[in-house]
Amino acid sequence: MAEPILRWAGGKRQLLDEILSRFPPKNEFNEYYEPFFGGGAVFFELEPSNGYINDSNKRLMTFYSAFRENLNLIIDRNKKLDDELLDRPTEDEMKEYYYERRAEFNDLRKNDDPEDRLDEAVLFLFLNRTCWNGLYRTNEEGDFNVPMKRGPILTKSIEQKLREGARVLQNTTIMNEDFSEACDSVGEDDLVFLDPPYMSSTKKNQFDQYSPHGFSENQQEEVRDLALELNDRGAYVMITNDMDAKTIYTIHDEFMSNFNVTPVEGKRRINSDSSQRSDLGENEIVVTNIPMFWKSYEEQTQSGFDKFR
Repeated sequence: MAEPILRWAGGKRQLLDEILSRFPPKNEFNEYYEPFFGGGAVFFELEPSNGYINDSNKRLMTFYSAFRENLNLIIDRNKKLDDELLDRPTEDEMKEYYYERRAEFNDLRKNDDPEDRLDEAVLFLFLNRTCWNGLYRTNEEGDFNVPMKRGPILTKSIEQKLREGARVLQNTTIMNEDFSEACDSVGEDDLVFLDPPYMSSTKKNQFDQYSPHGFSENQQEEVRDLALELNDRGAYVMITNDMDAKTIYTIHDEFMSNFNVTPVEGKRRINSDSSQRSDLGENEIVVTNIPMFWKSYEEQTQSGFDKFR
């Protein structure tokens, strides 16, 4: 199986077994949709032949498009960036080089010139490999502002992974829309995996808000309502979320009569100091209407899940 091209905070690699074991077999669904793509751990593991991927992060999806179409050039230019970085004799000089490339990346956004998109993709991959924990974070002005990590990941060490990822992307439709619009063409027997940003306002050391605007409770409810609509169309639907979002699903009787909500264990950690790392979403939920794992609302209540109501 392929692996994600990018390091991405909030990825689902720790939950792949829980997720994939609940998907229908490939020969039982038509097209695959992932409206909150991020690093795409599920997509790359699944390797769908007819995928539709989407994210609200325009620069991220621009990267995937450019990467697919210009793989060799992006790899070659990243190798050159690695050589230039490693040619700096001191750590301070390496950091200076990193921050120069980061400023160049941010200036390209301000130009908003389509001809700069390839340069942006080259720098996107470079920054992802050399920034702290693969975090994508911006300030209020939209500038990427993550510091450099120690020990950059060199292009040559992940080249095979990059080429495998580009292969999986070849027949994929890449979108930059609102998550609901990204599902406009979903039909019967399509598979939709919804992984919205988590409801994390009560937790410290939290980086689930990938933009300054975050993801509101109202938007979480929109995800739930979209899942109900997709269910009515006859699609297979799965949602992953943290336990903070449980009431959004469980207080809605129509939703609970069509979907099964299952607590699962997941660990995601982000902190520069390993001694201060805390589990993010250690208690998570998988929500699905996929028949093999579907239970009636009465069965869920009898099994004790009514304690969340």
